[in-house]
Amino acid sequence: MEGVANGMKRSFRMSQVVSHPSTLAVFSGLFAAVIAFLINLISGGNTSSQIIIALVFAILFSLGLASWQMYTQDQSGKQWMAMMQELVFQTYFLTLLTDNPEISQIAQQRLGQVLKTLNGDQQLSMLKFFVHNGLPATLIGDALQGSKALVGADLQKIVLPQINLAQMDLRRVNFREANLQGADLSGVNLYRADLSGANLSHATLKGADLRGADLRGTDLTGADLSDSSFGEAKGGHDALGSQGERGSARHPDLQAHLSHAQLAGAKMRGSYLSGVDLSQANLRGADLSKAYFYGANLQGADLSGANLTETTLTEANIEGANLTEANLSKATLIGANLRQADLSGARLTLAIFEMADLREAKVTDEQLCTIGSGEALKREP
Repeated sequence: MEGVANGMKRSFRMSQVVSHPSTLAVFSGLFAAVIAFLINLISGGNTSSQIIIALVFAILFSLGLASWQMYTQDQSGKQWMAMMQELVFQTYFLTLLTDNPEISQIAQQRLGQVLKTLNGDQQLSMLKFFVHNGLPATLIGDALQGSKALVGADLQKIVLPQINLAQMDLRRVNFREANLQGADLSGVNLYRADLSGANLSHATLKGADLRGADLRGTDLTGADLSDSSFGEAKGGHDALGSQGERGSARHPDLQAHLSHAQLAGAKMRGSYLSGVDLSQANLRGADLSKAYFYGANLQGADLSGANLTETTLTEANIEGANLTEANLSKATLIGANLRQADLSGARLTLAIFEMADLREAKVTDEQLCTIGSGEALKREP
């Protein structure tokens, strides 16, 4: 709790600086000086005495007002901090000790009210305090809804399974090696967030912005990543290349890093992964239908049993990937590198393999007879 208290004290010091009474005192003193000058002028005093009296009056008035405001502000700050500490502890223990759902709901609402009165640093301190002492993550998530406290926050190795952070702003947050298993992160902004080594298995990231995020070694097994964006932003002038395709090479810093990520069974239907690094990733049984992998790196990835129906893999590097039993029906693989890839048992119905490189790949003539187009396809070593 000491960290929370220190955070509050820093907040009060900052508020004293920002709302320092000197500004008000100066203007009040100048106003008082004008009044004193006019009174002295009416009473017939000489110019020198008028100026001296006005300045003395202004200085005394300013100092008096400043002292009074500093005193009242300090007292109210101390009272507020004591009240907040007491209220937070009451809410915390009430939430932990009650088994009554109605009382728990009241306590949860009260906790939300408490956290919303704190500033960003204080909310972050409270979050870490509650997590450390075992407050359910579901209560914390609901209380933080709409907060900006987590932008750029360091939450490395934090344990928040099942937490609801849907639609929250989590830009540049450090979730390295965090436990977010089963968390609701739908619609969140994780722009340039560090999620490397984190546990996001069975989490919901539907429609999330993961541009520039570090997901290396992240466990996304069974996660819902449908309609998420991992590459350069969709639409706009910068999102289209000279041929009309979405380009990402010009902004490599906006590409997510998913090498060695665990994405087995993940739902990534319609996701935008242009230029994303998925080398050695585990995508076994994942739903990648209608996803956009233009120029993506899938070298050595495990895509066995994956659904790649109508998926765009134009100019993607799929060298040495495992595509056994994968469904590539109506997929677009123009100019894709599939050297040494294993397509045993894969469905290639109406897929487009124009200028694709299938040299040393495991694929049968029967399979290639079902493709939609294979002009300039390379197959012989």
